[in-house]
Amino acid sequence: MPAETPTELCPHNFFTLKDGGRLRYARFETAHASRGTVLVIPGRREFIEKKFAELGQPLLDAGWRLIVVEPRGQGLSTRVLSGSMRQRDHIDDFDTHLNDLRAFYDAVVKPELTTTPLIVHGHSLGGHLTLRWLAEDNPAITAAFLTSPMMALSGMPAHLVAHGLSWFNVRLFGHAYEYAPLQHDFNAEDCVFADNVLTQDAARFPIIENYFAAHPDMAVGGVTWGWLLAALKSMQHAHTLPYLGRIAVPVLAILGAEDKVTPAKETAPTLNFIPRVQTHIIDKCRHDVMNEITPARDEAWRLIDEFLGKF
Repeated sequence: MPAETPTELCPHNFFTLKDGGRLRYARFETAHASRGTVLVIPGRREFIEKKFAELGQPLLDAGWRLIVVEPRGQGLSTRVLSGSMRQRDHIDDFDTHLNDLRAFYDAVVKPELTTTPLIVHGHSLGGHLTLRWLAEDNPAITAAFLTSPMMALSGMPAHLVAHGLSWFNVRLFGHAYEYAPLQHDFNAEDCVFADNVLTQDAARFPIIENYFAAHPDMAVGGVTWGWLLAALKSMQHAHTLPYLGRIAVPVLAILGAEDKVTPAKETAPTLNFIPRVQTHIIDKCRHDVMNEITPARDEAWRLIDEFLGKF
């Protein structure tokens, strides 16, 4: 994705939740005979325009219509915190995200479906939410393809330490809304390509930063202690064979061999609890699989095309 890519917003709508919060979403219709619908659930800090840039045109050209929804707390969806804390990525419980997804599916997605299949794509945070949704609700989903699903954070030793530290900071010290270590509002540091953990592609790297600069209300900073504790609790909840074993649909999981955010060596064994999973690890690929260098993207698209060709 070239750095000079336009940063206009896509046509979009808002879905109002029972608590008054709003989820921003967009529909993209294929000009071809429709094969079905792909519901896209982005990763943390991501938004409609980024996901369309990575996935949109190839899926539309292949006959899939798209619905992309921004989770609470990112894009132009309702933020959990406000004022000077607006950029802080915070959630008290990931069940809030799940309940939002359920409501959106029931009110927006399901009424629009025909007899064609519904496929779900989730990246990172979106992949985690997809797996929990499939395990707990068994919704009328045909299949799911995931990239770098958030089932571990920065390796299991760090994961366990972070769980203890976040519990103390939230439960004992009342620091739920404070940034976790090394986290901060969006700033110039986030625009530096060198040593980033997301992608090796210098041209595609700045898409998030370019949109944040052009649309400051979309900017998302780092995570709070509360978000970290909620994420770790949610992953712990899902890390069992009885839980993931409930997922009945085929799942394609694509991981990056060089992913330091959700490391493949910790993520892959957990994903194997899913009965009909296909897990693929792409060499020379970091966390942001669909925003990576062309060889990694090409390999990911080969796997996705092959997977979707079954439905």
